[in-house]
Amino acid sequence: MKLTALVALGVYLLWQAINSGIQIAGTGPEGIDLLDLVKHGLSPSLAAASLFLLVVVVLFRWWRDVGLTQGPQRGTLKVIWPWLLFLALFAASALNAGLPPASVTLFILANTMMVGWSEEVMFRGIWLRGMFRSYGIWVAILGSSVLFGAMHVLNVFLTGDLRGAVLQAVAAFLSGVFLAAVRLRTGSLWTGIVLHGLWDAGTFLVAAGDTAAAGAGAAAAPTALGDYGSIVMSLPLLLLGLFFLRDTGRDYGKEYV
Repeated sequence: MKLTALVALGVYLLWQAINSGIQIAGTGPEGIDLLDLVKHGLSPSLAAASLFLLVVVVLFRWWRDVGLTQGPQRGTLKVIWPWLLFLALFAASALNAGLPPASVTLFILANTMMVGWSEEVMFRGIWLRGMFRSYGIWVAILGSSVLFGAMHVLNVFLTGDLRGAVLQAVAAFLSGVFLAAVRLRTGSLWTGIVLHGLWDAGTFLVAAGDTAAAGAGAAAAPTALGDYGSIVMSLPLLLLGLFFLRDTGRDYGKEYV
C-alpha cells in the first residue's frame, strides 16, 4: 500500500484509538498523573500502540518509507548536540533529586522507549512520509509537528488538567520540528526514536525524584523555569531545527523523505 496523507490519517486514527482508548479505560474519574502510567509496570496502552505500528510497518513493507532501514549517518552529532545537552541536564537533575528504586527506573526507561518508538514511527515516519507525498516537504514538516503537538492535548482526559495539556502540546510542537530535522538530516528514524525516548525518560526520572523528595519531607529540585519550563527549553530546539532544515526543499528533502 502506498503511504499517502489519507493512508497516514487512517493509521493515525487507529493508533490513537488504541493508545488513548486503553489509557482512558484504565483511568478513574479523579484522573491520573502521567508519571503513574510509566512507573508501576509496562503500560498496556503503550505496548499495544507500539505493537500495532510494528505490524503495520511490516505488513505494508514501509521500513524504507519511514526511515528504519539504516542507522545514523556521518554528521549526526552536528545535528543532535542540542538535544544531548538537555539530556545531560536531565541526568544531572535526576541524580541531584535522587533516582527512584531500580524497578521504577527500569519501568520508566522501558515505557518511555516505547513512547519514542511509537510516536516517532507515527509522526516522523508515517505522517511525515504520507504528507510529503501528498503536499510537499514543508507541509509535511510543519503538519506532522502540529499534529504531534495537538495529540498531547488529549492528555486532559487522563489528568483533568487542560492548562497543563495545552502547555505540553505547545512544547511538543516546538520539539517536533527539531525531531523532523533529525529525521531528515540523519536519514534515519532510529536516532529520533532513541532521543525521544531518553528525553521522556529524563523528565519522568526528574519528576519521580522530586515526588519522592517531597514525600520524604525534603526539598525538591529547583524548578526555576516554572510551569513554562518545557516551552522555554523547546523554543531553542525549534529555532535550531528550522536552521538545520533551511535547505530542505532544495537539497535533501526528496532523498530522505
